[in-house]
Amino acid sequence: MAVMTELSFYQKLERIPLLKIATIYVIGLFVAPMLKFSFSSFHYLQVSLILLSGIIFCCFLFKGTLFKYCYLVGYYILILLFGIWQFWRSDPLYVENHFSHFQLDSYVVEIVQEPSTKSETTRFSVEVLGGYIQDSLIVTTGKLMISLKATTKRPLRYADRLWLKGTMSAVPPPFNPFEFDYREYLKGSAIYHQIFLHPSNYIRIERDDSHFPDVRELALRTRESFLKKLRRYCKNGEYYAIAGALLYGFRGEIDEASIKAFTNTGTIHVLSVSGMHVAVLFGFLSLVFRYIPWPLRLNWVPVVITFSIIWIYAFIAGLDPPIVRAAIMISFVLFARYFKRNSSTLNALVAAASIILLCDPRAITNVGFQLSFLAVLGMLLFLPIFEKIVIVKNSFIHFLRDTVGISIAAQVLTTPLTLYYFGQFPTYFLLANLLVGLPSTVTMYLGFLMTINPIDWLNEFLGYLLEKLIGYILYCLKAIDQLAFSTIQIDLIDGVLLFLSYAAVFSWLYAYQWKDRKYCYLGLLCVSGIVFITIVQQIIDENTERFRIYNTRNELTIAYFKNKQAIIYSTFDSLNHKALQYACGREIRVWASEENVQFIPLKSKSVRNNYLVELPVGKIVVMEYFSNELPAAELLVVRKNAIQKLPAAVNKILPKEVILDGSNSLKKSLQARTILDSLGMKSYLIKDNFAYVWNKESL
Repeated sequence: MAVMTELSFYQKLERIPLLKIATIYVIGLFVAPMLKFSFSSFHYLQVSLILLSGIIFCCFLFKGTLFKYCYLVGYYILILLFGIWQFWRSDPLYVENHFSHFQLDSYVVEIVQEPSTKSETTRFSVEVLGGYIQDSLIVTTGKLMISLKATTKRPLRYADRLWLKGTMSAVPPPFNPFEFDYREYLKGSAIYHQIFLHPSNYIRIERDDSHFPDVRELALRTRESFLKKLRRYCKNGEYYAIAGALLYGFRGEIDEASIKAFTNTGTIHVLSVSGMHVAVLFGFLSLVFRYIPWPLRLNWVPVVITFSIIWIYAFIAGLDPPIVRAAIMISFVLFARYFKRNSSTLNALVAAASIILLCDPRAITNVGFQLSFLAVLGMLLFLPIFEKIVIVKNSFIHFLRDTVGISIAAQVLTTPLTLYYFGQFPTYFLLANLLVGLPSTVTMYLGFLMTINPIDWLNEFLGYLLEKLIGYILYCLKAIDQLAFSTIQIDLIDGVLLFLSYAAVFSWLYAYQWKDRKYCYLGLLCVSGIVFITIVQQIIDENTERFRIYNTRNELTIAYFKNKQAIIYSTFDSLNHKALQYACGREIRVWASEENVQFIPLKSKSVRNNYLVELPVGKIVVMEYFSNELPAAELLVVRKNAIQKLPAAVNKILPKEVILDGSNSLKKSLQARTILDSLGMKSYLIKDNFAYVWNKESL
């Protein structure tokens, strides 16, 4: 009788035929942002792809060792170049009829994103169908982000067509250290330009009766009708907002306190209808169907039910890109499990990711896509190990073990990336997911039942149950959030630490699966490297003084950091002001613990004031008007276009450098720079520029 031998690691990789191709393609996508092509060089890249394809085809036809190697090498180079081309092909620079290449007087656009309103501003993206130069219509392509002030006009909806007039501008980069990169975020959706629009500058173009809504429009209308019904039976406003987010991914009305509770406990995926949400839903459905003894002839039923639930859920949630990507990925994995082929599940995951990246190459930079892929991969790789280590016989304990296993398996591969992007770790994520996982799933099913059920008294009862469940969820999460060390804030890890983290995880995984001690030692070496780099970085941080003048537009924010302590001077009235937090809140949290931040508001008793700010790095004069009583200082900050007597102010203060902050107009800032250059004085302009960053040695 033949003895079955376990496949080696490399033999198992061979069972995933797409892995090599996908890996080379992904490398091309990662390399692409480091390369920037002119229009002509990008054209040469396209021609090279065609020529290389022809050469590879010829090498494939001819026989011989040389042709074989040329074919293999050329094939992988072609995939690499194709990945680079894919990444850049939608860039406006290389799209001939992109609207940004024309000086358009007005635009004809179609809304391609459901409008979202916050702080009396409505934002949505549009496809620019064309534009007018005088009276001539030019057909164009490209997307544009619209920011619209509050209006009494009929609310805009997905697929509405508009005629609008406004000044188009490129989306600016972040102007402060660690500030959210809105430009890169929009690039992931192929949006490079924006318009700030007044309600009087657009007209809705009415569609004729023959217009038939597309699938996305139908999905959004369906979600809108379900939300209206949900609001009718879910009386509590806070609970309705959470139910809307949990069921349909609608987060327009959820408050900051609720979002904070979910974020700090590691359960934000419950509100984010995206990759991790669908992945956990898939894991839970798989867990439930595992305990049902299906007859052999009906083993396809759980596959069909799971597939249907996932795509119905994606449809009701509005078919937003993150959930569509996750649903595609889960669908591949689902059918791979049904056919029960060796390595088919991993192969399906790779295939799904490849298809997504072929259709949307810039999804590689999307955090949601990265987390959803890693969450599913973590469950596929680590859940079997967890089940093998923790053996139980009791059915209820078995269910709890698998629930915990799903949470841990998803966290193993997503935690390093979460620390890389957000710099925080929810300590009690296991407890929170145990307490919230089942109630949130029950809430989803009750919500779905209520939205399709026509019986009023039953909906009243279901609404009552929903409120009780959501109240329980909020109570648990807020209680956990109040526990000591509920969230660990750490410095954002860099690319090297991220690489070492994953190298350690996969080394230990390999060592466990194939009983190879060398990889166990390699994992320990990676951890030692992480510890060493972290200690060195902490020593450097403790001996480094950091000084900032942030770009907070018309407001002024000055910061000094040392030894996890911070002194913040600002014309904002509070450290928690939304604009301040958006611009520099993340860096403040990186370099100082919350209890060690000293916030000093620069209170304005009149329209214009002068201030003297004293910090360990030196004195700073903030000048909003000229005065003969201005003291000497190392640094002068000029505000509110106070440049009339700038030479006299410089001669009186004798600064080493002059900063022109964002409250000055660009015209006045440039005039001031010319004056300062004539005086031989160093200057720095913050208007539409990066924040001023100093070390002590620079003063």
